[in-house]
Amino acid sequence: MADFPSSYRPDETPDVIFAEHTWLQGAFLGAVAYGIQFILYVMTCFFLWKLRNPTNNRQNILFIIYISIIFVLSTLYMAGLLQFTQLSFIDGRNIPGGPKAFEEEMFSLPIDMLANVIMVLNSWFCDIINVWRCWVIYQGCRVPSWIVNTIPILLYMGSVAFGVLFLKQVGTVSQSPWDAAGINFTIPYYAMSLALNILITLLIVLRLLVYRHRIVQALGTAQGSQYTSLAAMIVESAAIYSTFSLLFLIPFALGSQLSQLFLQGLSIVQGVSTFLIIFRVATGKGWSQDTYANTMTMQTSTLAIRTPGGNSHSSRPTRRGTSGYSTYDKDLETRDDPIVLGPISTSSDDDWLSPKKSISNIEISKHVTVEESV
Repeated sequence: MADFPSSYRPDETPDVIFAEHTWLQGAFLGAVAYGIQFILYVMTCFFLWKLRNPTNNRQNILFIIYISIIFVLSTLYMAGLLQFTQLSFIDGRNIPGGPKAFEEEMFSLPIDMLANVIMVLNSWFCDIINVWRCWVIYQGCRVPSWIVNTIPILLYMGSVAFGVLFLKQVGTVSQSPWDAAGINFTIPYYAMSLALNILITLLIVLRLLVYRHRIVQALGTAQGSQYTSLAAMIVESAAIYSTFSLLFLIPFALGSQLSQLFLQGLSIVQGVSTFLIIFRVATGKGWSQDTYANTMTMQTSTLAIRTPGGNSHSSRPTRRGTSGYSTYDKDLETRDDPIVLGPISTSSDDDWLSPKKSISNIEISKHVTVEESV
């Protein structure tokens, strides 16, 4: 506590003072998250534009438009949030109950309705990218992707429906999320959105863990780390937003004012989580539709290594566990004739993210060490 006369303190209960602390600190936290989002927006746009090529030009431009929409919505949201905070702590601070009462009772003011509408719209835009990532990551799975994503899609539709009802509620005079007559749609709306994101987080992490297990068996621990590291799992699964949502929803359901610390930055943090996903895609580290198929192809592909004059065949494991065979004559072991590699394809036929490349008839010295690259 600050060292100043007690007469300077407002004539409010400790609970009210704590609530005002959380409201104000929540606005600061939202501003910090917005700064992070701005940096990610600039970096992501830069890489999306710089790394364009004939195969991804359309996708990258669509991503730039998409994240620009989210960033504009986040900017408008922050403008509304900071303006409403100013009204509650300065212009309308003499309301009975202080800024806390203003924050809870004046939700229907136009400036706050702007922030609420944008928060819901932003949530819809960000949730759909998570559903899309889950769909992409489950491409090539034994269980069809549409079956895996049936429940997430239904939850997304439910989130949209409850979002509309939530906006109708807070847009009605004297009906805020904390004091609503009849059914309060605040918890159902946030619970639906949270359930969607937690489910997607679990599905994506499960898929990446299975992938990690198989890739380690096939190629060793060094391969595939860009998709299966802890950081990759956190970003790809939108775990940042899911965690932040829990930090808001649990205190809110318990009636604690601590929830306000996380509520005001919730929309911005969701944008940050989405931008991190797009940033990984822009830099070529994100999971594509053919990531799993391409990597598993390396496990089962066969490299024909022919030595002139060799007639006998011996099956040998290749480097990092990739299976294959070689044409090998033990009598020619000391000869310096070159080894000829058969045609090698670097991508699958349906790889839409990168052009197919092939290499054929490469001659190498038997004294050269050949390393695979993924």
